[in-house]
Amino acid sequence: MKKIRIFILLVVMSAFAYSQTTSYNQLLDNLVAKTELKNASIGLYAENLNTGEVLFNYNANTSLVPASVFKILPTSIALELFGPEHKFKTELAYNGSIADDGTLNGNLYIIGYGDPCLGSTNYSNHYGDLISDWVSRVEETGIKNINGNIIADASYFNKINIPNKWPWEDLANYYGNPGSSLNYMDNLYFIHFQTGNIDGSPTKITKIEPDNLNLNIDNQVLSSSTTWDESFIFFGENKNDRTIRGTLPWKKSDFPIKGSITDPELHLTKVLNDALTSAGITISGECKSSFENTNEQRKVFHTVYSPELSKIVETTNFKSFNLYAEMLSYHIAKKTGKPYKEAVLSHLNSKGISTEGLNIEDACGLSHFNSMTAQQMTEWLKYMRKKSVYGDVFFASLPVAGTSGTLSRYCIGTKAQNRLHAKSGSMTRVRAYGGYILNSVGDEIVFCFIANNYSCNNYGMRKIFEGLFNKIAEI
Repeated sequence: MKKIRIFILLVVMSAFAYSQTTSYNQLLDNLVAKTELKNASIGLYAENLNTGEVLFNYNANTSLVPASVFKILPTSIALELFGPEHKFKTELAYNGSIADDGTLNGNLYIIGYGDPCLGSTNYSNHYGDLISDWVSRVEETGIKNINGNIIADASYFNKINIPNKWPWEDLANYYGNPGSSLNYMDNLYFIHFQTGNIDGSPTKITKIEPDNLNLNIDNQVLSSSTTWDESFIFFGENKNDRTIRGTLPWKKSDFPIKGSITDPELHLTKVLNDALTSAGITISGECKSSFENTNEQRKVFHTVYSPELSKIVETTNFKSFNLYAEMLSYHIAKKTGKPYKEAVLSHLNSKGISTEGLNIEDACGLSHFNSMTAQQMTEWLKYMRKKSVYGDVFFASLPVAGTSGTLSRYCIGTKAQNRLHAKSGSMTRVRAYGGYILNSVGDEIVFCFIANNYSCNNYGMRKIFEGLFNKIAEI
């Protein structure tokens, strides 16, 4: 009788395992059979972290464009190299000497060391009123007049150019800023529009913030019945020329869009110059920026530190912030003494991760020339979850379905809500996800899913993947 019970138990267990396997197989079959994916390139890989079972392995070694899922690399590697408590600094300094009457016979310097988020509204409680504080620090040194220049020293990373492989339509928009050794307020400016009341009617620019950028804007934006911001800022022939094309939602009295400041270093010197002047400190010289190392003696009189790296990584992944990802890549390169691409390949190889098919053109995923495989990313996510000292910190930086970040509107009211922790990626004809999800019995599944060149729009592709996540959470 005992042998019979054992036999029945084994049969039941086998049947349960088979049903689980066929369930995942059925999900895959249903996905790849969708007409929207008939001509698409898709790669899927998923593994049960509890059992080690491979659940999805479909074109898993095909190199595909990952969009912002690529941000997983700089955020996780930065944590490993610097630790979550690391902070980036910015210094105020001067050269020359301060006379008895309070005249600085020399230059005032703002020295940047690559703080990604200096003065950012993402960390307003951390930085407070940064410029007012700096004015107070200058006054505390006894400086009443500056017989010299205000200079932004952005030599730490030298001059950072826009990556060659970024699309033209992205370059002048807020997400197309490559960063600097000296960033300020996320290098953003805002253009405020008043839109018309009918489809196709013109729009009007009501204000630009900050208002001292001296931009010449050719506004070609039209009003639209769609609810999305479909406007794009383009560079013009001259440095301060911009052309804005596309559409904005109609019937809006104030609709702001964001652009990127191309010379944040110089902009910051002008902001400080104006604040010092308002405080009664006269400046005889100019506002300048420098990207070359100097050996001249300078006295540092104030240092401001960024939030901890763990907080920056969280914002990078929660908001899919390109600027922060790019800045982390420059810190990784500086730390390792290698170009970012080589640093990533070396780091992944050192952890036993295959880098075949991994092509790196930037850190944020904006370039369509980036590519990686679904299995590659899954293996790295598996390492971060099971082996990395800072795996929990990284896991906490990922958006949660129905709760936070770029996934806050995903899977609401379904089994996958709060069970899916992942980085999403989206751009024209690209939709990708990498992260972790719990199934119905609490097993944690690590995965990467990438789709390129599907026939539906991006929202349609999102809904397809949302449906997949919901089904996985129900198994």
